[in-house]
Amino acid sequence: MTIRSLFKNDAAKAPEQTQIPQVQNPNNRQEGETYHHWGLRVCAIADGGCFTLKPYLHNVYNYIHREQVENETLQEEERRKIQSQIEQKRNDIEALNSQLNACKQRQEEKKEKISELHTEKKELKNKAYEVNKAAKLKLIIGLVILVPLTFYLFLFYSSTFYSAFFKDFGESANVLNSMFDAEALSKALATSVTELCFVLCAPIIFMGLGFSLHFFTIQKSWTKYFKMAAILCITFIFDAILAYMIGKHLHEMEVIIGTAALESQYGFAEAVTDINTWAVIFCGFIVYIIWGIVFDMTMSAYDQLDLNKININAIDDQIKTIETEIADEKQKEQDLNNQINGHNNAISQLTSQIGDTYIIDKAAIRTEMTNFFTGWAAQMNVLGKSLQEQAEANVTFENTINALLN
Repeated sequence: MTIRSLFKNDAAKAPEQTQIPQVQNPNNRQEGETYHHWGLRVCAIADGGCFTLKPYLHNVYNYIHREQVENETLQEEERRKIQSQIEQKRNDIEALNSQLNACKQRQEEKKEKISELHTEKKELKNKAYEVNKAAKLKLIIGLVILVPLTFYLFLFYSSTFYSAFFKDFGESANVLNSMFDAEALSKALATSVTELCFVLCAPIIFMGLGFSLHFFTIQKSWTKYFKMAAILCITFIFDAILAYMIGKHLHEMEVIIGTAALESQYGFAEAVTDINTWAVIFCGFIVYIIWGIVFDMTMSAYDQLDLNKININAIDDQIKTIETEIADEKQKEQDLNNQINGHNNAISQLTSQIGDTYIIDKAAIRTEMTNFFTGWAAQMNVLGKSLQEQAEANVTFENTINALLN
């Protein structure tokens, strides 16, 4: 046997070489391992170090990203979902377009209505003057009541002003001739022209308050109610002052003639219980209220006397209302256009996603990375890491996941 054959036989008898198994990286996810357990395990390997967390998070992201890219079933399912979303957006756009067309149609109808109202208004302006019979009747009735009431208030306030400020009360003085003194003006004139002017100003003041009350009632602002209440309060206080002064003068005369005790006083409490005080207040204030109501009714009737003017004002109100409705419809139109543009932009984005080489489900990545960090955080607690270190890890996780997914 040759040496060559000997070596050949020895080589044939030699055992076959065994293949060396590949060692798996412990930092990677093991087969069948959950992301939560992966986080627990690698946190223990890294001893919970915050500086090593960021590279691990990148590793987890790349792992999930690669897993989704290689999953053809997932890619096809995601494309179907996106296509379904696109179809839904198109259906929404169609519904919004229907609403948009209806909105534009309503605007056109309202504009036509305004055009008709303007034509009707023009015809009324060219129409002959037409009297509103109902308003005319109210005006006549109002004047019939207003004239004697005005005369009454003139006599009442001129007399009460004179009695309260200038009159010399005699033994025959009483509340009636204090409120209605037929010689009040002549006596005031006999004293001086200035006194007469002062007495004549009293009814003018109250008439002015009554006119102010009417002026506030026709205002549109809600503050008119406070103004009306203020006018009524001022008038009542004015009447109360006059009544108090007349009552005080009558009480002083009663003391002089001996019908009242010498030591008796006439203050606020006595005035409140004095029938003479309330007689003056009610004879003035109540009639003043009635005069104000009748005056307001008469002025309103006068404003409504022209029937054409009433109808023109009503048309103007209708036009303003319709113009407000048109403005609302235009706002709705703008909102609908904004929604349609938003859906079109969303469709463009979704279409570009379908055209991509692969589709990534970022929500799924966020969920699994959160599971990973939950395991990491739990292991940090087991390792006895401080609250500050755990808070730093949480900040690192938030910043990293936002950077990766956004």
